[in-house]
Amino acid sequence: MIRIPLSVIEKCDEDGGITPLKVVVDGKEYTIDKVLSERRHAPNVACVSPMRYDCVIEGRSKVIYRDAYPSQKWFSVR
Repeated sequence: MIRIPLSVIEKCDEDGGITPLKVVVDGKEYTIDKVLSERRHAPNVACVSPMRYDCVIEGRSKVIYRDAYPSQKWFSVR
């Protein structure tokens, strides 16, 4: 699997919860319609105990990940 870095616009609530709102690829924003689930998950790529977000992005099911602290980088895998 190949790790693909992503730019994500996110919302942080007062309890520290993070919700991804949009994914930005090559300067184009894609709206996340819905987050279907969020859970700790380790794909077969180098990462730091990421959270897995199963999402609907502009009508398509996609999975994105967010590394745990200290990295906190967003990515997808291919």
